[in-house]
Amino acid sequence: MAVVVKKVELNWVDRTYVIPVLKGMAITIGHFFRQIFTPSRKRFTVQYPDWKREPAPGFRGLHELKRFEDGSIKCVACFMCAEACPARCITIEADEFGDLNRLQGFAEKRPKNFQIDMLRCIYCGMCEEACPKDAIWLRSDYEQASYDRLGMLFGKWDLMNTYADKDGKARITQDPTPSVPRAPGKA
Repeated sequence: MAVVVKKVELNWVDRTYVIPVLKGMAITIGHFFRQIFTPSRKRFTVQYPDWKREPAPGFRGLHELKRFEDGSIKCVACFMCAEACPARCITIEADEFGDLNRLQGFAEKRPKNFQIDMLRCIYCGMCEEACPKDAIWLRSDYEQASYDRLGMLFGKWDLMNTYADKDGKARITQDPTPSVPRAPGKA
């Protein structure tokens, strides 16, 4: 099927392209002055990284593994987050610890290794919703950068210390032994 293209005859004013260029310049100058006189927080563009936009409520950013007041991890290595993850980016290796299993009659577990591949994560929040202990949160930080792929594999300590500086908590690098055993079912 052939398409008929009409050839438009331009008059001498149209052939100079002065009017379309002036219309384009008027639009550009209008945007320029609108940007200058708009208060800085209402502008569409921000001077990143000096200014940072506040994420909208419900935004799911970088993960955090929550911990108790004594610094021990809340995660009980139940693998619910890994099972719920549609991207299969969570890897957990469980570890039974202490003499609580022998003395108290219940097994207390924590993750020996907990790893999230941030390049595979789709930030859907399924891990946060599946966690019965409220141990994993997706918070508001959205800045991530690395020079290689291995730098985007966040381990247990990376995830526990993600927001430590922002929350004013001390950074930890080893598992503290809880002084009082927690009753099963208590978060």
